[in-house]
Parts: sequence; C-alpha cells; structure tokens
Amino acid sequence: MDLTDRKILYELDQDSRQSYSAIAKSLKTSPQVIKYRVENLLKAGALQYCWPMVEYRKAGYFFGLYFFKLQNMDEKTEKEFFAYLNNHKFIPIIMRGEGYADLIIAICARGIFHLRDIITELNNKFGRNFREYDTTIPIGFTQFHRSYLIGAEKKLPGEAYTAFTGADVKEEALGEKERKVLSMVNCNARVPLVEIARKVGISEITAKSIVKKLERVGIIQSYTILPNHVLLEKPRHRVLFKLASLTSQKEKMLFTYCQLHPNIVHHLRVIGNWDLVLDIEVERGEPFRKIIQEMKFKFSDIIQRVEPTYIYKIDRFRDIPVEYPQLSE
Repeated sequence: MDLTDRKILYELDQDSRQSYSAIAKSLKTSPQVIKYRVENLLKAGALQYCWPMVEYRKAGYFFGLYFFKLQNMDEKTEKEFFAYLNNHKFIPIIMRGEGYADLIIAICARGIFHLRDIITELNNKFGRNFREYDTTIPIGFTQFHRSYLIGAEKKLPGEAYTAFTGADVKEEALGEKERKVLSMVNCNARVPLVEIARKVGISEITAKSIVKKLERVGIIQSYTILPNHVLLEKPRHRVLFKLASLTSQKEKMLFTYCQLHPNIVHHLRVIGNWDLVLDIEVERGEPFRKIIQEMKFKFSDIIQRVEPTYIYKIDRFRDIPVEYPQLSE
C-alpha cells in the first residue's frame, strides 16, 4: 500500500459511510480514483469490511468479553470449534491470539441470562478444550482515530475521538423494518440506500430517514473499518490491565494518554477480573514493548498488572449480531 491507500483507510476509519466524492475532496483527487482504490483494498484483503459502532444497549443487547486459554485441540477439533463460533449469531467478535489468551470473543446477548445460556452451551460443547477463561463486562468502549496510518498527531478533543458505546442507556424501541435496516448497515456500513430500500421493501427516502434516525437517537455512533493488520504491518495487541488507587483525576490522565497515542485505537473500561482493555496496533517486539514500558513508567502508581495478547487473526469484529444476514446475501 502507498500513502494514498493509507489516507483512504484513514478517511474510512473516521467515517466509512462517507461518499467517494467526500473522500476525493479531502484527498484532492477524483471519486473514480477513490472507488478504484477502495475496491482494490477490499479485493486484496487490506480492508476487510466497513462496520458501524452501535450503542448495543440501545439496540437491546448485553455484552460480555471472554479470554480463553485452549487445550486438547487438534486440527479437526479446531476447525469444528471455529466453524461453530463463526456460525453463532450472538458472537460478533472472534479474535485468535498468542500470549495471555488463545481466543478472545464477545457474546452479545439479549440479556444477562441469555448470555449465561450461550456460555453454558459453549461449555457443554467444547468445555474439554478450555483450560481456563476470564470474563469481563464492558462499561464503556471508546474508539480513537488510527492516526498512525498517515503519521499524524492527534489533537484534543475532536481529532482524537471517534465514538463511545456501552453507556447506561435504555433500549430504543425499533420496528422490524428499522431493525432490518440496522442489520444491513451492520453487515456493510457502505451499503447503498437503493439496495436497502429494495431488500427491505421500502422507498429510498424511507431508507435514508431510518438511517438518519438510527444516527440521531444514538444507536449508530459512527462508521469505521476492520483493516487487515498483517498487511498493514501494524498487528493488533489486546492488552489487559489491573489498576489500583484509580482516582477520577488519574483515570482522566490515563484516558487522555490513550486518546492521544497514535497506536492506541480502542479503550474499554471493564468490570470483572480486569479494569481496562486497550487495543494497540503497532509492530511486534520492541515498538510494542516501548509503549507498555512507557505506560508502566508514566502510570506506575495505578498499573498493577499487564497481560498482552498478540492478535494474529480477527475472524470478525462488530458491536452487535447481524440480525438478518439473508438481506446481505
């Protein structure tokens, strides 16, 4: 990828639903060039897909994160296991790793008891393959711009901030057509309004109105991307932190540090066995070690324990399940 490709990914990372014309204007080129390059990025797998950040509680979901150490896996069992995960409607995040966890998944359920049923079923089917696992409940997921794509510095407040999900909000009542539109956008954030209208059976004006409503009421917080970190040569590391003596002032200082760091793209406050989860996209080895060392030095009074996982494959990464996958076929 050249610099233009990275600039395009940077624009899509900020708003993956924006038009080719809007991106072309920012990059001072033509929409045809942008369209050609985006299609090539998708074809080459550098851009895996575009997705919306969804306030899952407003959409009627409850979220749990699980960090597994696996055992008793042969090639056949692993294939069956990941086929099960990838076919499971309520597991929208699947990441394979090395380090603290071999597998990280998110279960996005209809409530805490539904979540319990899903993890029980998972244990019934594959419990012998789990050596152990940790559970956390997210209480705030913030995404920051991938400024490392273009070597830019982040500035407060707007340029460093993309969106936030996981707030303490009430479920928003949505009709079937509205949920169908949400499902299509969730599957592909760039899906054209004309395609939404045709498949849902509504007018293009209604489709546009529903998308705008989903944005207005805060269900869709933003539109972003899932890049191929291997091709970007900026692999993802999901890092767990145990914190202590965390005052409001220290928490704000830590958040601001993460917000301004070019390689920290996700900040998750969680409750359970851990207090904080960060997604850091940077080269393995010394570049990653330097970031962790700097954090330990800078926040030595609050960071008690750090456990990183190198993510070598992301099967999928979304906030909520795709409720009507047939509409996106």
